Amino acid sequence: MKFTNSFLKIGVLVNMVMMTSNMIAQERKLPDPVFKGGMPMNEVVAKRHSVRDFDPDRKIDDAVLGQLLWMTLGVNRPDAAPSQFGAPINRCNPTARNWQEIHAYVFGKDGIWEYIPSAHSLSKVKDGDHRALVAGTKEFAQEFVIDAPYSIVFVADLRGLPENEQVRNMAMIDAGIACENLNLACVSLGIATVPRATMDAASISSLLGFDALRIPVMNNPIGYPR
Repeated sequence: MKFTNSFLKIGVLVNMVMMTSNMIAQERKLPDPVFKGGMPMNEVVAKRHSVRDFDPDRKIDDAVLGQLLWMTLGVNRPDAAPSQFGAPINRCNPTARNWQEIHAYVFGKDGIWEYIPSAHSLSKVKDGDHRALVAGTKEFAQEFVIDAPYSIVFVADLRGLPENEQVRNMAMIDAGIACENLNLACVSLGIATVPRATMDAASISSLLGFDALRIPVMNNPIGYPR
């Protein structure tokens, strides 16, 4: 009887661990991106400007969010062959030596999600509303960020890359390229945004369990203008 009870207890513990894991590791499949049409590039560039005043009551649906993320660093050539460095040459955002080291984390009211380009989906990495960390630090914060329904944080993942100054500099440039893709994508879909470097990068890294080789670089709050 004691032996049976031990197995029952183990089974309950395993189920609790699996339930806890599933609560965090949620996948949110995004609607398929649209490859054709949209605002002409000349108009997009002519209309690009930073907006810091968001309508907190108007939400961004998953179709718009997915389109923005796809235009930022999604897969635009599904059948592309691998490059000499291993990864397929198939992304909307170019990176040095096709490292594909730039990741996008979506901070929202219901948690933090990582965009998975290969699946065009979001994977939840943390529950809760942590947008205040994107707004800034205790010493300096820009509260308008919290009015935006989402903030996109660009993280450079240098794990597996050569450790030298040039690689780090190129990763910073690659983050800027992805950020500009998002800025232009927002204009094309009528979404307000502003590129920022201000955020509590140390607290974000601690919250998400980043080591020194995963670096929050830039962020963009996104929403509809007030």
